[in-house]
Amino acid sequence: MQNEIPFMSTTQVAAAIKSNLITSRQVLEILLARCDQYNHQTNAIIYLNKTQARARADAADLALANGEDWGILHGVPCTIKENNDWKDTPNTLGDLKWKNRSSSHNEVMVDRLLSHGAIIYGKTNLPYHAMDLQSYNEIYGTTSNPWDLTRTPGGSSGGSVVSVACGFSPFEIGGDIGGSIRTPAAFTGVYGHKPTFEVIPKRGPNIERVAKEISVRGPFARTAEDLKLIMQCLVGEDGPLSRGYTLKLPEPTKKSLSEYRVAVWSDDVAAPVDDDLVQACETVASAFEKAGAFVDRTARPDYNFTMKNFKMYFTLTAAANTLNDEPAVREVTLKEYRLALEEREEIRASWERFFEQYDVLICPSHSTPAFIKDESEPKTARTLACQRNGSTVQLPYFQPCWWAFLTNTGLLPSTTFPVGVNSKGLPLGLNVVSSEYNDYICIDVARLLAKECGFRFNPPPGYGKEDLKKTSRM
Repeated sequence: MQNEIPFMSTTQVAAAIKSNLITSRQVLEILLARCDQYNHQTNAIIYLNKTQARARADAADLALANGEDWGILHGVPCTIKENNDWKDTPNTLGDLKWKNRSSSHNEVMVDRLLSHGAIIYGKTNLPYHAMDLQSYNEIYGTTSNPWDLTRTPGGSSGGSVVSVACGFSPFEIGGDIGGSIRTPAAFTGVYGHKPTFEVIPKRGPNIERVAKEISVRGPFARTAEDLKLIMQCLVGEDGPLSRGYTLKLPEPTKKSLSEYRVAVWSDDVAAPVDDDLVQACETVASAFEKAGAFVDRTARPDYNFTMKNFKMYFTLTAAANTLNDEPAVREVTLKEYRLALEEREEIRASWERFFEQYDVLICPSHSTPAFIKDESEPKTARTLACQRNGSTVQLPYFQPCWWAFLTNTGLLPSTTFPVGVNSKGLPLGLNVVSSEYNDYICIDVARLLAKECGFRFNPPPGYGKEDLKKTSRM
């Protein structure tokens, strides 16, 4: 049991604790030992609070012995992203001017994790202001991809995905405004879910009270089932701020892949996609067809996404950044902001019409697999190598974000799932997208793809079960 803990699912760990097969304190010590052994290689976890975590784990064990049940995460240890507000812990966003900044109290999402019994023991790395395709900053340094330490795990939730992929934490919480959940999940072969806008409250002492345009919080895990479990802990109305309505996400009704109508968008001139990922899309499309599903490889929404949504995205995010004096591309007038909101509604309407015909869309998270780390400045001068028809082409660094903006600007839910590795041994990940509030449908399709087709998480080489016996510390 002890040697299996680092790669057990959240559901399995919670069940083992509640069944008295292992204690919360024992699980915590195993994960801390795992961090001691491997974290120096990847620099995923940049803050630990062992004392508080051990005290809470002991309290969880005592409560269980007295017949108390704190919730579905009772006694389950985990890490969270550095910019999540957790009382009396650093919240610097990797910015030296905030080096000594901490959180005065928990954000809503963290309170919900704790209310369900989670034991938070550390925080994970991110890029400066959580705004990059890589995860490095002047305070905490660089996080590396465990599949290839010369490559990035992505950003901005790079530390989050490495914590999950390496068996430091059974689940994690990241954020996404331009692919910061989906790209890192794809780069490291884990599951990630970018929720529908505002279904998970994003409010805390270092976060604006009015939700930042497009930006969301969301979970990472090693199974699709765990994504849903964590979502069930986090989703809900934000108290008095949402008085007058009840949020209830639709449950999936289809029992197999054969029942789905699937659109596949594997490549686009606006953001060319690496051959391996185009092939991965085709592999998944063929798997759907073999299962009996209807698949359309040419279906597209009736909206020109080539450039218009790019402009709208940058207008809304630039306007939002001014709230906290964060770096902005430019100043935005009230008229520009209002017109961008109108454009967003056009996009949402287009997607709604699209999803009247199709249940889900399969598309890439990013144009390439994980790329070699590049911390040169300015960022806009960087390029990414992309294999196109067997030849290497260089893409502008931020061009692949088009795939994130494609669905972000429509506020759509999107689940990233693993589709094996390429010839270089790098993970390949794709997205399941559906209409707004169909979060659990996206997650369930990822679950069915694992169940029926074998597309599931595998540990990075050197971090798997063959190494687990080395990490126990009781």
